[in-house]
Amino acid sequence: MRIWIQSRYRVFAEGLLLLLKLNGLSGALERRDDTAAVLIDLSERRPPFPRPTDLPTLAIALADDRTAIELLKLKYRGFIRPSDEGAVMVRALRAIVRGEIWAERRLLTDLLLAEEEPKLTPKQTEILHYLSMGMSNRAIADTLGIAEGTVKMHVTNVYTKLGVQSRAELLAYVLKT
Repeated sequence: MRIWIQSRYRVFAEGLLLLLKLNGLSGALERRDDTAAVLIDLSERRPPFPRPTDLPTLAIALADDRTAIELLKLKYRGFIRPSDEGAVMVRALRAIVRGEIWAERRLLTDLLLAEEEPKLTPKQTEILHYLSMGMSNRAIADTLGIAEGTVKMHVTNVYTKLGVQSRAELLAYVLKT
């Protein structure tokens, strides 16, 4: 498995090449036909970060939680910190080549939960409020001064975004959140 190492510091890159070799991997300072992954040194860079290549990319970064999540959203397959041991880097590289993501579970959970949150428009949020009070479409339309058909459209969109199919499921969702 050949790893393409990207770093602005030659001595650092050569140290990584040696570490890879000691762990049964090969490395290069340029992309080759048999390159399996990229290891990029972002330890002295701040956002905005460059987008990764088409190959699985592992970033070495001084990443707080927000920065780490940003790297994952940019489609980096993982990140390690400069303070991590070489064995962690090797495990992370092997994982991303297998198609996995390398990051702390807590950060992955935060990322997934952030993506799960449905994004309702202000009008849909208002409709949801009235629905949770048990109001009918007609009563909501009268309260808002809009057509009942418009309310039905908003209700359908709220159901779709929240993944529910009935007012009972909607009420259960509201009570759960």
